[in-house]
Amino acid sequence: MRGTIPTVGRVASVKLGEHTGFMVINRRIKATPEHPFLMRRGDEWGFSSAEFLKKGDYLIGERLAEELVETVERIDAPTRTVAIHIPGTNTFSAEGVWVHNDMPATAHSSGSGSSSSGSGSGSGSSSSSGSSSASKSSGSSMSSSSSSGSGSGSGSSSQSSGGPGGTYSI
Repeated sequence: MRGTIPTVGRVASVKLGEHTGFMVINRRIKATPEHPFLMRRGDEWGFSSAEFLKKGDYLIGERLAEELVETVERIDAPTRTVAIHIPGTNTFSAEGVWVHNDMPATAHSSGSGSSSSGSGSGSGSSSSSGSSSASKSSGSSMSSSSSSGSGSGSGSSSQSSGGPGGTYSI
């Protein structure tokens, strides 16, 4: 990731919504289960949905600093979400870590699903599964196989009710 240059982007749209269930990472980062985070696991780098992060992974920060994932907790409760669209760039920094910028129409999204796609000739195939939102499938782009669901997510984040000044965190 050498030679990366920070790019300033302008927020084109913000959508407020609701979601049932969210993840809390390191007791401070809140996101919907399908929201993709830039992370490292071993020698592999890529985007992974919040629900697939696990203890021992590393989140990648603003200056490519690594933050050890110490806790990942799933909360099965309704939460408010904020979906941010920034055209021209596929990532943005939220709570000090890089997340993927992808925002379908997700005013009210919940549930889970899976997707799969065939590849190769004959019987070769690969699959990815995880939560889905607004007909977009999520999954981990850390996979060594090609999958139809890698690197996409809802782009929504959960709103923190207890943060300073009522700010939202993703």
